[in-house]
Amino acid sequence: MKASAIVALATSAACCCEAALQVFTADLHALGSASVSGQVTIFVSSTGLQGVGSATGVETNVDANAADCNATNGCGVHVHSGSSCDNVTSQGSHFFTGTSDPWSSIGYSSSTATGSATFKFDVSTSATGISGKPFIIHNKAGGRVACGILSEVTTGVIEASLTPLASTGVSGSVTLVVNGSVITGAGSASGLEASLSDSTNCSATNGCGVHVHSGSSCENSTTQGGHYYSGSSDPWASIRYSSTTSTGAANFIFAVNSPGATALQGKPFILHNNAGGRVSCGLLTVAGASPSPSPSPPGPAMVDAALPFAAVSVFVSLLLGMIYSRSFLFV
Repeated sequence: MKASAIVALATSAACCCEAALQVFTADLHALGSASVSGQVTIFVSSTGLQGVGSATGVETNVDANAADCNATNGCGVHVHSGSSCDNVTSQGSHFFTGTSDPWSSIGYSSSTATGSATFKFDVSTSATGISGKPFIIHNKAGGRVACGILSEVTTGVIEASLTPLASTGVSGSVTLVVNGSVITGAGSASGLEASLSDSTNCSATNGCGVHVHSGSSCENSTTQGGHYYSGSSDPWASIRYSSTTSTGAANFIFAVNSPGATALQGKPFILHNNAGGRVSCGLLTVAGASPSPSPSPPGPAMVDAALPFAAVSVFVSLLLGMIYSRSFLFV
């Protein structure tokens, strides 16, 4: 292969590998007399912010479809523009640029009978400098009930660049972090079927799925393995992208409780199509990690240099003796 072709191939391979997303987290603590607490993880992508989180102590049996959250900021979960959780002034208002507030519709849509809620969001925004910003949970009436300061996760971030399986043409990337038994991840894909919707598509087994698998390579279905989990209940069964664009692009965000199965390095991460087929795969590795360099072959002088000094001395003596003997014969 020509040198120019090798350079082109290397450049092409480098271009398909996207850097891991920045990841920020915050532990959320009660404000005032509220008893709400929670946690949020936010991934910074090229289009904005993808987040997932949970809360306890919110009002029970909330149902956004029943108009429970119609108040301004009702049931809201938002990044705010301030720098602390001390008071309303230091918390600031919603963090965004321009005139249109992308956070106005972001919140949890329901809660359990014990006041637990989960939420996830994908906010298109150019205001992505969220380090040190407050993240706030609101109650049904829009009151601020919990707050935490976002900080970047700098260790333990796992990533994979996803490449097509066979001739599917599907590629993408994913970034994951592990906190205890919970695996939180976000990513994107292109080349999928166009205009899919979770409400009308993705009903097949593994349809539109995004999963960590138990194998060790992307070579074939055997080496990829099945879903990676421990126990009898598969926590990945319902994890998927919820829609695709008219060009077949998708973003996804998830949090999976996977006790006993959080050792992600070297595991395949797989994207599935609408019918559940495996269409893209990549091996998970520590973000920013480089392959171990191959050891350099020993130089020609290293063999001699490794010989013990005494052996070298004997060898030289014998060689000189042979030279002397031959010289004597020709006299």
